[in-house]
Amino acid sequence: MAQAVEKDLPNKKVRLRLGSGEARRGRPQGQSTTPLGHLIVTAMKFLGLSYKDIVSESERLARLNTTPELRIAKSTIGNIVSGSIRQPGPAKLESLRRILKLSRAEIDAAIGLQPGGRLEMTPMRTHEIPIDTVTRHRKIRMPFVSEDADLEVTQFLEPSVEWAEIEVEYLGLVYPPHVCYVVVGEEDVNASVLTPVGSRLLVNKLLNEVRPAENVSFHQRELFYVRAPYGFTCVYVKLVPGDKIVLIPHPESGRLREEFNRGEVTIIGQVVGVLYPG
Repeated sequence: MAQAVEKDLPNKKVRLRLGSGEARRGRPQGQSTTPLGHLIVTAMKFLGLSYKDIVSESERLARLNTTPELRIAKSTIGNIVSGSIRQPGPAKLESLRRILKLSRAEIDAAIGLQPGGRLEMTPMRTHEIPIDTVTRHRKIRMPFVSEDADLEVTQFLEPSVEWAEIEVEYLGLVYPPHVCYVVVGEEDVNASVLTPVGSRLLVNKLLNEVRPAENVSFHQRELFYVRAPYGFTCVYVKLVPGDKIVLIPHPESGRLREEFNRGEVTIIGQVVGVLYPG
């Protein structure tokens, strides 16, 4: 239980407060003495983000960009805010900038970072990934029936089955050459309602014929992976008279339709499967 004690010193009287608990030390949470720390705290409050939110979003950025350095630990954020870390690495700065919706000018002004010392990153674009990237070093467990098993009678196969770990990349027939994987980029929002950023799409390159889609909902019509003049995208497609092609975004994407000459757009294939990011 705390108690107050008065002690006389020369020319003054000091009142001390004693107790079993330790005095609270350190800077109050959420405050900072550095410009960068103040900028981060202000942005966090404005966006309603916690340290946990920043950690989670930094992990997502690291996965999307295959750049582990973009990940920021909770302790690192605290050290930056408190001023223990006065100049984080370029990757950590870029991660904070994106998550907190800050401009490079704001970051530079807060830390005095020279442009040449900054990690310049371009947004991840929609792109195809080789099948061997998907299958490399992955194994599946497969059953094999022993040679002496009698398969002409009804029976429980368990005693006659042996299991083995098989490298997926050796099962080439499972991945025919006309099938490919595509990763959806950060700026490709034409079909983001169905294919959010980071999704992996299974694309069948043999299905590239555009059929009429009158009175068909966007959940029923074909979604295509195409190469447009500005890059690759996943979008709905419509052919119109005059040898024109119209790229149609999902109504909830906020994007407008775009019309091109038929030769300006290549339909690579139809999206036949979506694996959502974890």
